[in-house]
Formats: sequence, structure tokens, C-alpha cells
Amino acid sequence: MFGRRDRGAVPSDLALMSSPSFKLFFVGVSRFAEGSLGPPPLEGYVSSDSVLHRLAAELYSIVYPALSTWEAVRSRMAANETEWSLPLSEELPEGLSDESAGRVAGDLSSDAVPSTSGSRQQPRVDRSWKAMSFFSKIRRDEDIDRIRRRYQIPDDVVLRIPDSDERACCPKYEGDVAFYEADLRAGLRFPVQPFVRELLDFLSLAPGQINPNGWRTIISCMVMWRVSSNGEEDLTVDEFLFCYEPVQIALSRGFWTFKNRDANSRVVQGLPSSDRIWKDGYFFVCGDNWERLPQEDPRDFVGVRRSWGTPSRSALNRPLLNSVWQERIWRILDIEDRRYNIFIEPDLLATFSLGPVPSSSVRALVKANKKRVNTMKLNKNRLKQLAQSGEVAINPVSLKRKKPDEGSSKRAEEAPPRPSVPVVTPVLPNCRPFRPRGPDTDEYAVAHTEDLSLLMVHSLMRGLTEAMVMARRCASVEEDLAMLRAKSIADEAEMKNAKKAVMELTRDRREALNDAEKLKKELKARDDDVKAAVDAKDKAVADLKHLVGQIEGAKEAAVSEFRASETFEDINTRYFLSGFEAFRKQAVQRFPGLDFSALQPYDDEDSVAGVSQDQAGDEDVSSK
Repeated sequence: MFGRRDRGAVPSDLALMSSPSFKLFFVGVSRFAEGSLGPPPLEGYVSSDSVLHRLAAELYSIVYPALSTWEAVRSRMAANETEWSLPLSEELPEGLSDESAGRVAGDLSSDAVPSTSGSRQQPRVDRSWKAMSFFSKIRRDEDIDRIRRRYQIPDDVVLRIPDSDERACCPKYEGDVAFYEADLRAGLRFPVQPFVRELLDFLSLAPGQINPNGWRTIISCMVMWRVSSNGEEDLTVDEFLFCYEPVQIALSRGFWTFKNRDANSRVVQGLPSSDRIWKDGYFFVCGDNWERLPQEDPRDFVGVRRSWGTPSRSALNRPLLNSVWQERIWRILDIEDRRYNIFIEPDLLATFSLGPVPSSSVRALVKANKKRVNTMKLNKNRLKQLAQSGEVAINPVSLKRKKPDEGSSKRAEEAPPRPSVPVVTPVLPNCRPFRPRGPDTDEYAVAHTEDLSLLMVHSLMRGLTEAMVMARRCASVEEDLAMLRAKSIADEAEMKNAKKAVMELTRDRREALNDAEKLKKELKARDDDVKAAVDAKDKAVADLKHLVGQIEGAKEAAVSEFRASETFEDINTRYFLSGFEAFRKQAVQRFPGLDFSALQPYDDEDSVAGVSQDQAGDEDVSSK
């Protein structure tokens, strides 16, 4: 397919290969080759004999051996790093820039820790870049702490204060990246999202080259895509570049923003027409622990570009999207309110995993800023209403210098007559009049009439500068006040919680004391019952002993009386005779030669006869 190529088809093939879609397709095939997954399975999407299917298979057959060879070469280079010297820029073949050499150097020294090792670099920068005219106003550790606290930058991310002669576009230490505080104010958070890194890498831009409106556009679009899909779909580079065109700011070369390509692709609304001074509020971020998300696959990782650059012409072209991707954009455009300030709220960023959960101090500061903005809008509307009603006259102040032909020859327009009012002579207080002193008064004293306007403009600009300084100080004081208020609110909340806990503990203690009193009463009642039961038991035992004594006495008396009776004697006699007869029978059986009939139990025959009759009666009874 690539062997037979027509000379006339070379420009179109080059245009195809330089298009963003072909680049993304090539990157996808390369990822399959890097993971040894085989050609991309396109059978479910296109037919097996289609050009796209054959192109994927042929690209895979070319890329896979090349990647395998490059892995072997890179392993050898890493093992013998001292034997491989980097080529100089003038030794590179035509078509290779210093940027590509810098990338190779970055790959070979990816284990080096930037800025902490003290290694310096000498980047080649464009002297016409606007960033060359600004030095950072961030000079104190308190400023870094304020930025870290205000935008919840993790503690393990190293922030560095720029040197006094260090510009944002050319850091002194290799690997350091410049970020503006305005970028964080526009919604950028650490770690940097994969879409942001892919977009910057595709455009060959560093994070510091995007102006605040550009960051507002990027962050708002990311949030809108997740809001419309309930967090299931992410914004892609092609979708973003289909809607917005990267544009270099004419008056600030080196800085880029994004302009909607047409009226139907204006996704973000309400962007400010201009930002206040922000180009001198930058700091440097060191290391690389702020780039990749914890759940991100290292194989798909695209790092943040360190050096400032310029997008290629092909990167500025509008990508082509099919109907499916365009339908996603139309779904975003159906959102009624697409103002940027709605979608860069810290709570919304945290909801869709684009930023940390805002702390109580951050919430209080956001609330204070909203209140201040609403107050300014309200005052502006009131002033406009007063101006329309005629109560306040607002005359535009022009600071333009007059031309020579616009001097005293032209008469000023007469003001409309005002209604007559009674003249009241003011009563001045008895005090020494104010006499201005200083260099301005000396200049006014020796100035000519035609120079007064210039001197007044100079004084006015000096006053405006002082006012801006005071405004910045007031803003800083307001931020500190907001932090103190937030801390006070947090302390009050903790105090309320502590009071609530004390009240609950007091209530529990009171309930426990009541329960203890009840238990004491119950125990006392039970003690009384036990005492009564013990007394009853003692009485019963005494009665029982008395009865037992009576029974024993009655028993002994009955036994004595029975022994003294004739019945007892008859019973004893009967038992005696029975035993004697049994003895005599056994003796007769044992000694048959002896005569035992002569043996009688009694001496008199009457007793024997009586006993014999009794025995005979007993035998008759027993036989019956």
C-alpha cells in the first residue's frame, strides 16, 4: 500500500498524514503495538476488506517492529548512558528542531529531580514574547502559603518563588513549570487533568502560555461535558478544537487564548472582555508529582510540556467530526445558562473529580467574593438608575492629549442652563487653610499654562497607581479577613458543637442521677422487704423449733407409755416365742438324735399354752 505511490499523490498523502485525525489514529495503533495487543479489532465497526482495516493492519506491522527495536536501543542507551552524547543543534539533520532534541534529553534524564538538584538550563526563547517584559511580584513565602491554602494545592507539590531576574518563559532550573495565579483562579487544579495535558501537548504549548480566559474556556467545557453526561463522558481534544480555535494574542505575543470558530460553536458564555494585570503573578512548580492522576494508566500518560512553544499550522486546523460527535456538542449547546462562573465553582469541580473538596475557609472566601461582586453590581445599577433619572451627572473623563490645533481657539460647549437656586453664603470654619506641599506643587508653581494639562494627567496617573496599590492591599486584607471570618465561623461551629455536647452530657448526667435516686429508693424498699422476710423467717424458725420440741416430748411420752403397756409385753413375748420355736426347729433338723421337746420357754405350762395358742392363731392367719 505504501510501496506504490504516485508522484502526483504525494501532497495529498502528506496532508492526510499531517491531519489531526490521522495522527490520533496512528497514536491508537501505536498503543496497541506498545502493549503487544495485535491490530485494533475493527471488525465490529468496519468491514474486513475496507481501507481503514487494511491501513490499521499495515501500520501495526510497521510500528510493532520499530517499537521493539527502539525499546532495545533505549535500554542499551540507558545501560551505557556515558557512551551516548547528545547532538548539538547545528548537527541535527534538516527538519529536526531543538525541541525534539530536548525531548530526547528529557527522556534520558527523566529520573532527575528538577530545581532541587541545582541543574540549570539555557532555553532558547523568543525575545518578542510579552512574558519577557514581566517579573513576578510573588516574593514572599506568605504568598506561596496563601496560594497553596486558597487553591488547596497538595503539600507534596513543591512551589518555588521565582528569582528577581527570572521570567516565566525561561525558568532557571530544568523541569520547572510556570503557573499564574490567574490560572488557578480560573479553575485549574492539581493534579492536572489528562485532557488538559493532551491539549497542551497537541498544541505544543506550556501551561503558562494560556491566558485566564483560555483556562476559563477549558475548565468550563470539561465540566459541561461531565454535567451533560452525569460524569460518564469526557471532553476530547477534537471536540474542543472543533468548537474553539487557538489564537495568539496580538498585543501579547507568546500568550494564547481560544476563540469560538463560529456563532454556533460558542459553548462558554459570559467571559470577561479583559483581565486586570495578571502577567506578573506567576510562580514555579517543581517535580512531576502534580501531573498524573492516581488512577491513570502510566502507559497512556502524557506529560506537561516544560518549554514554551508555538502550535504547528496543522494543529490550528479545525478537525472533522462525524454526526455522533457533533450530536454531543449540540447536546452541550442545549444548556440554557452556560456562563463560565457557574462551572468553575469549587463544589462543582469537586463533584466531578476535577478538583479537591473545598474546605470551610475556601467556601467562606468564595461566599465573600460573591457578596462583593453582587454589591458592586448593585452599586453600578443604582448609579445607572440615578444617572438616568438626572440626579447624578456622569461626564466621561478623557485622558487623551490635545492636538496643537485643538487649543484655546475652540470654545468649549456651553453647559445647559440649570434651574436657579438661592445663593447661600457658606460659613467656613476657623482653621488654617490646607497648603499642599511636595514635588507636585513645585512643578505646578513653575509650569506654564499649556503644561498644566500634562501635569494634571501625570498627577492623576500617580493617584491611580496609588489607588491600585491600595486596592491590592485592600484585596489582600479582605482575603485575610475572609480567612479570619472563616476561621471564626469554624471556631463558632466548634464552640456550638462543644456546647451541644456539654448540654447532652449534662442531660445524660441528670438522667443518670435520677435513675440512681430511683435505684436507691427501690433498694431501700427491697431492704425493708428483706428485713421483714428475715424477721418472719426467724419467727417461723422459732415456732418450728417450739413445735419440734413439743413433738419430741410427745414422742418420748408416747414411747414411754407404750413400753409400760401390756401390749408391748405381749409383742415382746410373741417375738421371743417365735424365735425360740425357730431355734428349736433348726436344732431338730441339725441334731436329729437329740430331743428338744423337753425344752420350754417358760416354767409354767399356762404361759406356754397361751403362747402356743397365739402361735397357732398366727399360723392360721398367715395360711389364710
